[in-house]
Amino acid sequence: MAGQVKKYLGFSMLCICMMIFPFQASAHTDNSEGYSKLSMDDSGLVYEIQLDYLELARIVDLGVTTNTTASDLAYALTKNENKLEEYFHSKLAVFNQGAKVEGSLGETGVERKLNRDYANLTFHYPIKNKDSAALQLTYDIFFEDNDSAHRNIASYEIGDSKGQFVFTSEKRELHVGEQTIIGQSIPFIKLGFHHILIGLDHILFIIALVVTSKRFIDVLKIMTLFTLAHSVTIGLTALNLLSIPAEIVEPLIALSVAFVAIEKYIGLSEKYRNGVVFIFGLIHGIGFAGALELNTTDWTAIWPIFTFNVGVEMGQALIIALLFPILILIRKYKWSYSVHLATNIAIFFIGLTWYFQRFLA
Repeated sequence: MAGQVKKYLGFSMLCICMMIFPFQASAHTDNSEGYSKLSMDDSGLVYEIQLDYLELARIVDLGVTTNTTASDLAYALTKNENKLEEYFHSKLAVFNQGAKVEGSLGETGVERKLNRDYANLTFHYPIKNKDSAALQLTYDIFFEDNDSAHRNIASYEIGDSKGQFVFTSEKRELHVGEQTIIGQSIPFIKLGFHHILIGLDHILFIIALVVTSKRFIDVLKIMTLFTLAHSVTIGLTALNLLSIPAEIVEPLIALSVAFVAIEKYIGLSEKYRNGVVFIFGLIHGIGFAGALELNTTDWTAIWPIFTFNVGVEMGQALIIALLFPILILIRKYKWSYSVHLATNIAIFFIGLTWYFQRFLA
C-alpha cells in the first residue's frame, strides 16, 4: 500500500512540475523553413523568396526586435535594401547557359503565417533565353551562417518545366530542366518524416492513442483512420483549397492531445472513438501541411504532397514500432496500469498547458 501511495505521489509531482515548467507552445523546434517561387516574365526570371524574418535579421542587421510592429518590419526591409542585396548576391546565384546572371531586389513585404513573420523578397534576373534546361540555381542561404538544417521549398514554372524542389545543406543546386521523379520524391519524404519527429504534439497524440489500445488490430484501425483524415487536409491545405489560421488550428491540436489522453477515463463509448480520431486527424493534417507550402494549385503538386505524406506515415510507423512492443512487454506486470495512468496524466497536462499557451498567444 505504501508503495502505491509513493507512486501516485510521484505521478502528482511530475504533473505539478510540468505545469510549472511548461513546454513551448509551438511544440515544434524548426524556425528557419523558407519558401520560394520561380517564374518567368517578359524581363526574365522572377525569384520570390520567403524567409523567417527574425532569422534573416540575425544575419542581416535590420535594426528590429521581437517587439517591432509589422509596419516597422516592412519599413526596415525597404530601408536596408542595399544590405539585403549584398547578402543575397553572395548566397543566391543564378546561371543561364553557364554564365552567372546578376539580379536586383524589387518588391519587399512582410507576411504573418505559422505564428511567425516572414520577409517576402522578390528578385529579378534579366534573362532572354527562356529555355529551362539552360537555367541553374545555387542556394546557400543560412546554411553556413545560421542554420545548417534550414530548408527552402521551391516551386517553379519555367517554360515547359513545372515542379518542386527542396533546397537543403546537402542539395544546394537546382538544374531546372533535369529534375526526375526520384529526385523530387526523396526530399519531400525526408521533409514529412522530419516534420512529425520534431512535432511533439503530434507524437504525444499518437502515443496517447497507442497507450489506450489493447490490441495491435486496434492500433492499426485507429491509425488508418488518422492517416486517411490527415491525408485529406494535408492535400487540401497544401493546394491552398483549405485555409484555416494557425491561431485556430494550433490550440485545437493541443486540445486533441489532452482529450485522447483522458478519453478512456471519462467514459467515452468505444463506438464514438473512431469518429473522434477521424475529426482530430483532419485537424492534425492542417498542422502537418504548415510545413508544405507549394505556391501552386496545379497537378504538379500532387506528387510532392503524396511523398510528403509518405514521410509522415513513416514517422508514425517508427513511433508505433518503438512504443507498442514496450507496452506489450510491461502489460505482463501488475504495475502496468500505474505506468499507463502516469503516461496519460502527463500527456493530458502537457496538452492542456499547450492549449492555454496557444489560445492566450
